[in-house]
Amino acid sequence: MTIASHTKIRSPRQQVETAIEEMIVARSPGDRFPPGPELAKQLGVSRATLREVLGAFVERGALVRRHGVGTFVSSRIPVLESGLEVLESIDSLAQQIGLETEMADLEVLERTATPLEAQGLGTPAGKAALPVLIVNRVIAVAGEPIADLRDIVPLKYLRKEDLDQEFRGSILDLFLARSSPILSTSRTQIMVVSATAKFAQRLKVPLGSALLKLGAQLYSYDEEIVAYSVSYFVPGHFNFHVMRRVKQI
Repeated sequence: MTIASHTKIRSPRQQVETAIEEMIVARSPGDRFPPGPELAKQLGVSRATLREVLGAFVERGALVRRHGVGTFVSSRIPVLESGLEVLESIDSLAQQIGLETEMADLEVLERTATPLEAQGLGTPAGKAALPVLIVNRVIAVAGEPIADLRDIVPLKYLRKEDLDQEFRGSILDLFLARSSPILSTSRTQIMVVSATAKFAQRLKVPLGSALLKLGAQLYSYDEEIVAYSVSYFVPGHFNFHVMRRVKQI
């Protein structure tokens, strides 16, 4: 269905929403919407009104805006919800809503940590070389990539042979199943970054599109960092939220 097939709309916003909804249904996930000025002209509405309506669909998760790239139809995959107060694996979140995750592009190797990796694991500069396990993989749902995960784990906690055929992609779940080391907290840094060529290819998103990046240090009860992870999440598939305490004055 082309935008030309829609009659120009010069009436209430609700009719604009109906037209946009029809266009979403007629398209496939990942399809790009026409540029704003062109779409506003075709629908006979102001760019401000169109921007407001499209923003409402973005908030509902039906559309995804990628800065500098355009507006796209979202995936039909249900959004994974997670409160940041509790650490859970993607596999665990998916199972809660009846979804199955798939793992792709698995790469596992043992080597010496780079200075940046050693810093992430809390190893002071100048210390002896730290042997680590590197686990890279892409997590997908229904064949659609939703996250790129990278874990760096000291070999004293995990080795290559510990990842058997039952490994589903979560180092967290593996540690919890083994009950060793006993985990306590995770310190997480959250930021939005632009997809480089590497991650655009791995996650099948346009170059430069926004990704949610989480860098996390996983602590044991004896306050040792047992894993340092860097994860990239595709917007539109996740809804992270946090309950915040009000500071009393």
